[in-house]
Amino acid sequence: MTRAARPTGMLVTVASLSMILSFGLFAPGTPAQAAPLSQAIAPTLTAPSVILPTRVTRPRIAKQPKSAIINRYGVGTSVKLRVTATGTKLRYQWQYRSGGKWHSIKGATKSTYRVRSSRWTHGGKFRVKVTRKTVRRSSHSATVRVRYPTKTPAKDAQTRFGLSGLRQGVDLSSWQYLPSGRIRMSAVKSWVGTGGFTILRTGSGTRPINKKYVDACTGATKYVGSVPVVEDCAYATFADQARSLGLRTGHYWFNGWISSLDTTTGDKFSGSFSAANSADRYFTWLTTDGNYTKTSTDPLVLDIESGGTWLDSTGKLRQKLRAWTPAEATEYINRLKYRLTSAGYKANVYVYMSSNAASAMSGSTYRWQSVAPIARLWVASWGKDNGRIPDSQPKVGPWASYSGWSIWQYTSNARISGSGVTALDGDIAKSTAWTVK
Repeated sequence: MTRAARPTGMLVTVASLSMILSFGLFAPGTPAQAAPLSQAIAPTLTAPSVILPTRVTRPRIAKQPKSAIINRYGVGTSVKLRVTATGTKLRYQWQYRSGGKWHSIKGATKSTYRVRSSRWTHGGKFRVKVTRKTVRRSSHSATVRVRYPTKTPAKDAQTRFGLSGLRQGVDLSSWQYLPSGRIRMSAVKSWVGTGGFTILRTGSGTRPINKKYVDACTGATKYVGSVPVVEDCAYATFADQARSLGLRTGHYWFNGWISSLDTTTGDKFSGSFSAANSADRYFTWLTTDGNYTKTSTDPLVLDIESGGTWLDSTGKLRQKLRAWTPAEATEYINRLKYRLTSAGYKANVYVYMSSNAASAMSGSTYRWQSVAPIARLWVASWGKDNGRIPDSQPKVGPWASYSGWSIWQYTSNARISGSGVTALDGDIAKSTAWTVK
């Protein structure tokens, strides 16, 4: 039998360096001396360092955004949504709800967001996400509703104020007969309904003498001669259309340049024209048109308002057209009544002015005290001018002793679908407005 070869090397299994040092392991030839077991050093084991993630606290919303109602037109057409949240280094992102999902609004990254009806024409639901580092919290949703002009102002006013027999209508001028957009009277007829009306501008005296101007209906350049009055270029067309559709009508004259308000030497704006001359010109245009007859009881209105600032024909003198005074209005009214009744026509005469003007005081009496007995009141009071009936009826000053307002212009933001134009002056009238008093 052959003897197995002796290994040339030694295999040593070492449990640990600590054991080697404890029991001793020396160079060859050195006697190994085992240390007593009681003197062995126990191995030291150190656990590795572990860094636990810091917990980020979610932001807390202290005040939620509130729902609101805004107007599509007029005053109050926007609302600022606001959230109050606690925490540091917060980020915000406003969102809107559409198609069952929330969508971020570009650029809406502050704690407030203004909702404007010009953009959000039908309102909607909004919320904001508040983020701190990697955690976020969403606010409650806020609903914003957009309020549109009413289609039934007469009915609304009856309900709100306990009135009855009201009619609704609009007032029109050449501004609704521009080449860029002309009103469709058939749409007006549909909107105003049975007994509805339109009040038409017959003419005005707002342009100084000897001045060029642009005709609103055609865009053509025209010229004011030595008399500072211009017939409304749309009046005849509107009157014919209204009559053919069975609409009630009214007719108004915008006060203008007269000698008593012209401060220039030689009356370079008015050409010595008077309030009585204005009444004569209005009477002529009204009765020659053919739509106002001797059986008509239409409101015949003097529109008392200030106008723009003008240069005279030389381009050197400047003056603002002020509104007529009670004395000037009285001169016009008395002359018009005389012309009408002398020719066999009925005189259902009105003045138009704002509620503030109608109720203005002069000392301890109303400024228009002398006019209230001789002319009825068409008053302008728009409230928030949102196309809806205001919350309260207009102030009427001395007309409170004469049955108050007869016609009320409640907005300049009436809207009629399919009319071909945008904003319109909306009016309501009492049932007696076409009855001569």
